[in-house]
Amino acid sequence: MLSKNKIKLIKSLDQKKYRTEHNLFVVEGEKLCNELIHSQFVVGEKPFEIAELFYTLSWKQKHLEDLEELNVTSTEVTESELQKVSQLKTSNQVLALVKIPQKKIPRYDDDLVLVLDGVRDPGNMGTIMRTADWFGIKELICSADCVDAFNSKVVQATMGSLFRINVLYYDLEVAISKIRKHHPLKPVYGATLDGENVYNMSLPQDAILVVGNEAHGISPKSKELLTKEILIPRFGSGESLNVGIATAILCSEFKRQ
Repeated sequence: MLSKNKIKLIKSLDQKKYRTEHNLFVVEGEKLCNELIHSQFVVGEKPFEIAELFYTLSWKQKHLEDLEELNVTSTEVTESELQKVSQLKTSNQVLALVKIPQKKIPRYDDDLVLVLDGVRDPGNMGTIMRTADWFGIKELICSADCVDAFNSKVVQATMGSLFRINVLYYDLEVAISKIRKHHPLKPVYGATLDGENVYNMSLPQDAILVVGNEAHGISPKSKELLTKEILIPRFGSGESLNVGIATAILCSEFKRQ
């Protein structure tokens, strides 16, 4: 049974200030919670710690072994109780409260690093995380004005990719400087409307790729950090490309070479 205080806590996590205050975010639905639970059994780093789990009897009956291995605080609830705290239009069978990982430092691997400058739409952020996960990109560095990765809409849009990516919120100048201190020759590419045609370029696997805000692109301050501007050429009459789609195209170009 859910207490009034627990209901109040879970519902409050829809707002960033309370996620920050309690250091918790919500994961809902069978697919996402199953991904989260399976991530707990992966050997190595486990950045996401489950604080508490709430589930219906039908979900519990299908996951008895997982529950025994998890050893986390858990509560069986009714579907109507789950509906009271759900941030979805239609509640699902399971909900988890997850601890927000402590702030991390950028990795210094020889690989592609994805940097987001002012991406504010939850759907775009989720799509970009799925894209990064698909192409094996482990690092996603976000400027402070990007949408919160632990916003419930972002979490849902990632389809579980959130649990496999190192997401950091950093001053971009500081983050890129830290990376280039360890890899002085690592180039910094930025997607702009004035860049060189990406299809005519030979791109390295070891690089930093910066993509910008949906409406305004990369900020002038972040542009100063670039060593090369790149462009996805337009062949039709469309005004612009969605930042999520543009990111996928560019990641594909970097990874195929």
